[in-house]
Amino acid sequence: MRFDSFAQLPNEIALYTAKDKKIWRAPATWFFVILRYSGILASLPSLFFTSIQSQYCQVAVVTSQVGVVLVVASSGIIFCYRVFAIWNGVRIVQAAVVFMFLVMMGCWIAVATQYAAITGAPTPFGSNCQMLPIVSWAPISYASSVAFDTTVLVFTLAKLHGNLKTTKSKVGKQIYTDNLIYFLLTAITNITVLTIQALPPSFNMIKPTAVPFSTLMTVTMGSRVFLNLKLFDQRQQSAAAGIPLSINSNGTNSHSRSLPPPHMEVKGVYNGYHHGGYN
Repeated sequence: MRFDSFAQLPNEIALYTAKDKKIWRAPATWFFVILRYSGILASLPSLFFTSIQSQYCQVAVVTSQVGVVLVVASSGIIFCYRVFAIWNGVRIVQAAVVFMFLVMMGCWIAVATQYAAITGAPTPFGSNCQMLPIVSWAPISYASSVAFDTTVLVFTLAKLHGNLKTTKSKVGKQIYTDNLIYFLLTAITNITVLTIQALPPSFNMIKPTAVPFSTLMTVTMGSRVFLNLKLFDQRQQSAAAGIPLSINSNGTNSHSRSLPPPHMEVKGVYNGYHHGGYN
């Protein structure tokens, strides 16, 4: 997954150097940037906290938790945008997804405020920081993420089941399938970490080891969903303009046809790139 982060750098650089500045009018773009760097904010203080002597243990813990909350928030919003695009702005779907997102954020913020550390006596090696016991209800953060992921996954499956049958384009099918995989992997990760966090106190030593993996996976999948959302919008724009899937060396369509008409119109997510703002 670290490799995946580096592999996405060309896409990120292309985003920053894009000549079309309208792309920055889309909130999803900003949340992608926040997601990419909040993962670093969540991870680096943890390394600092566990590896060196420090008088600022609580500062490191607070900084790390701020990064974690930003990762959850930005990835969640990107997931919301993707579901909104799939469902073409159906209000009841939007309301359900936003409600679960707000519940999730409330749980994560509540748990994040419970983390605390003290500065212990100097040690021969490693860190002198000592984590205080966390509240027994801390797994509620991951439980809320599982609930949100399940909601997103259910709505995605409900919509894509029909689209995969009616979409003739291989590109379109690949976009839909990839998106489903990203949501599924995120859900599986959070279910796994929730299971570990819910273990009895005798397993407290291994519980913290699962958190960085979850954060890294969330950043990776959230970034990929954003890129998937961009590709989805590009396909919709190409389909609307009648641009063919590809051109062979003879200058004709490689599949003797253009992209099929879009099955839905994306409103309020990336149309702002081409229409000067959000509809």
